[in-house]
Amino acid sequence: MKIHSTLLKTLLVAAALGMAANARAAFLVISLPGSSTEDQWTGLTATNFPGYPTYTTSANLWPAPIGSTSGTGDLDFNKISGLGFPSNGGGIYVGGMTSGTGVYSIATSATGALNALETVVFQIEIEGIGANWSDVFSGLSLNYNGGTQSLAANFFQEVSAINTGTMFGEPATRFTLAFQWDLSAVVDPITTFDFQWTAAEHSLTYNLQVNQGDTMVQVVPEPTTCVLLALSAAGFVVWKRRTTGRSS
Repeated sequence: MKIHSTLLKTLLVAAALGMAANARAAFLVISLPGSSTEDQWTGLTATNFPGYPTYTTSANLWPAPIGSTSGTGDLDFNKISGLGFPSNGGGIYVGGMTSGTGVYSIATSATGALNALETVVFQIEIEGIGANWSDVFSGLSLNYNGGTQSLAANFFQEVSAINTGTMFGEPATRFTLAFQWDLSAVVDPITTFDFQWTAAEHSLTYNLQVNQGDTMVQVVPEPTTCVLLALSAAGFVVWKRRTTGRSS
């Protein structure tokens, strides 16, 4: 039996929006010295945010930015262009009646940035098609004081990458990513900032977190550091098993 293409697409999207919520991995725990703030966005669903676009109107701009659901509340999450809406699949779904990506931002609200800002840490939990995070998430850069500096993050960590099965017949992965900027060399005080990124078609953004600090300390480990730590831990376990075996 031939299924109408629009119906088939709707069924596939419904399957995508119901992807495994139990696959969630934790963000890095960020502890910055001095003065610091933390903002999080969770529960980005149609139930929690009524009045936002839906699948059929997904290219429409959002009626308002989404303030952090916990934290200081001085940052706003918004869609700049393209597709995306709060879905009951558990996050911001990039899809609709047409193909395309979604461009998003987090920016300081009227209260501005943390005083004497020196570092910003951004974390995102996003799921989509592909085995590499760059298939799902791209173009992240930071601007400050209304400029277009487009600063790339100084430190990056792929915290986790969990295979969640398939989406539209392709392997799907749920990524947790962490990025940190070192702004300590900026001469002028940073009063406002924003960063933007692109989310791939059919991706789901579940959770977001931003930390600000007035003292720059690297809290996002480089991937090679984590690999070495993991190898050291594995070596310790092997050593422990061997010594335990000898003593028994």
